[in-house]
Amino acid sequence: MSTWTDRARLFVKGKAFLLDLGAEVDLYTERGPRRARYLLVGQVSPLEALRLGLPRHGVLHYPMPVDPLDFAWEGGTLAFPGLRVYLEGPPEFVETPYYAWVVGWPPWT
Repeated sequence: MSTWTDRARLFVKGKAFLLDLGAEVDLYTERGPRRARYLLVGQVSPLEALRLGLPRHGVLHYPMPVDPLDFAWEGGTLAFPGLRVYLEGPPEFVETPYYAWVVGWPPWT
């Protein structure tokens, strides 16, 4: 079991998948470096994001048309069709067009 499953909180609300990492972490994404506490997957408007209680900053949003329940945990990796979030650091190779990994594993040290 991943340490992240003990630290993170997962929510599925409407069309949104939301993962609260518990603290802001440094991430590397297909768009470059980012810093975020929340991972939001789904086609969610800014107003819907506010209804979820999300701040304006610190959210890594992938507005993908996926079923928010169509995910899997593969070890320390959160997997969606077309997206992988590597919570335990960079992978040997990237499998999908959209990706993010935590920089400086473990982030809470």
